[in-house]
Amino acid sequence: MDINQAAAAVERFVATFADADQRTAREVRVRPSGDDADHIKVWVDLGPGVDDAGCDAWAAACKGAAAAAAGAFTVEVRAESL
Repeated sequence: MDINQAAAAVERFVATFADADQRTAREVRVRPSGDDADHIKVWVDLGPGVDDAGCDAWAAACKGAAAAAAGAFTVEVRAESL
């Protein structure tokens, strides 16, 4: 699997991922990193009303769960509440 295939798999996974509080992403962007050849960067909008701690917890849970979809690539996740 190349990085583009892995990024597509991660995107499919993240689009349906829900954390322990059943929060899902309203918007998802997944791209191969331009800086690191073996990293996939994920950005999500969790919607309004999620504090920084909630965003960080969601990102950490998603990162751990998305590792299987990423194969040999490293996943970086950033979650925001917009």
